[in-house]
Amino acid sequence: MSETEPTTNAYADQPDWEALARHLAEESTAEESAAVAAWLAAHPDDARAFQVLAAAGDGLRRARPSVDVEAALARVQRRLPEPQRPVVPLSPRIAPRPLLAWTLAAAAVVVIAVGVARLRNDPVTPVVQTLATAVGQVDSVRLADGTRVVLGPASEMEFDAVQAGGRREVRLRGSAFFDVTHDAARPFTVRAGDARITDVGTAFTVRADEADGVEVSVSEGAVRVRREGSDGAELRAGDFATLPPTGALVVQRAGASASDSAWTSGRLVFRESPIGRVRSDLRRWYGVELVVADSSLASRHLTAAFDRESRRQVIDVIALALGATYSVHGDTVTLRPASLSIRPRK
Repeated sequence: MSETEPTTNAYADQPDWEALARHLAEESTAEESAAVAAWLAAHPDDARAFQVLAAAGDGLRRARPSVDVEAALARVQRRLPEPQRPVVPLSPRIAPRPLLAWTLAAAAVVVIAVGVARLRNDPVTPVVQTLATAVGQVDSVRLADGTRVVLGPASEMEFDAVQAGGRREVRLRGSAFFDVTHDAARPFTVRAGDARITDVGTAFTVRADEADGVEVSVSEGAVRVRREGSDGAELRAGDFATLPPTGALVVQRAGASASDSAWTSGRLVFRESPIGRVRSDLRRWYGVELVVADSSLASRHLTAAFDRESRRQVIDVIALALGATYSVHGDTVTLRPASLSIRPRK
């Protein structure tokens, strides 16, 4: 190694895009900045590209991210027949997670990766980003193509920030509302488990749970729902479909209701919901693990609506509606059938 060559090359031939993004955003540690400087010194062509992009990165840090929560929720609410309230996390223990830092970091990674690739004349490698919400939290983001997504509590969405080959696709675990910017040449697809939901110019809600399967409720336009390897069915505005973990797709024409997307306005609604559905929603909204201690309760269904009530209030109502009593140990709530008999004192 000559004396003029750098002594440190932390990234070899492939840079650490996130480290470069933090360096561009002036958020690197001293050690990381030194590593970035060493890598740039060893790769003069990329260093020139990085300098060209630095000015754009400086503007990016000062710009507001393309996230419009209010507009996204307004579109949802206009499609519902009843007035809705703004999104408020149901659990007072959970503070909203700011999207600003996440959006800037994601955008910086994309600016650098795409800019360097173009200046090198290299193919663009997809940059996978993840947006996740905490228990009791509803969040919103606008994707690069203009599509707005409202993400439900304890949910996660993965997507390619660099849409190589014109593909528009996200991977979802949990609940999300999609207001899709339609492009017939580049269909938008949601992957949830082994289900594929493809827009035909639409707005729709998807709920994906390993135990319950996938539910799709269409509020505008149309989507095609299918299991991997099958043709599936087309749903239009007002239709509702379920795709269980095993078994065939079940379509309910005109079966959608306002309760399917009530969660976007902070309301938790159960409509003849089985215990399994109640269990998974309580886990996402309140961090509660519901245990049913008697088989007689397992077949019961719940119809109830909650709007920012406390965890204790929600459990009280559920127990009363199901004819049960409950005990609490930490975050675990155990339901037992309520006894109506009165035993005489001994």
